[in-house]
Amino acid sequence: MKTFKLISLEVLEKSGDELLNKEIDIHDGLIIDREVDEDRWLIECHMPKKYYEFFQEKHEKEREFVVQVRISKAANPKATIVTKIKSINDIEEDFNIILRGNLVNREREQVERMLQELIEAGYQGASLLKKFKEKNQESFF
Repeated sequence: MKTFKLISLEVLEKSGDELLNKEIDIHDGLIIDREVDEDRWLIECHMPKKYYEFFQEKHEKEREFVVQVRISKAANPKATIVTKIKSINDIEEDFNIILRGNLVNREREQVERMLQELIEAGYQGASLLKKFKEKNQESFF
């Protein structure tokens, strides 16, 4: 296993034909490469209570969603991970979430294939793919 400090977390969300990056203010976090075949990455984030309902809704629906994380230092590029919430825990005035997921392959063509699968699974048409390419042109490493 390899452990890294989580510097930032963004959730990618669709809004009509737009793909939006929702930046999450985190107090602290870790990301662990579990080095196993399934659900390889484990992410733990400690954050303000203002995000509780947002993540609780995702947890209740048990649906996968896409996050972009920056690890170790702010200058590093973002990594894209398809995740699912495993737990939400109250911590005094804040809370934390535990996510498990898989890193999207670093090759741009593979990222586009993953997004195409999301479109075929009912997301909002080809404009989702186009907008994702535009907004995240330099996000992947």
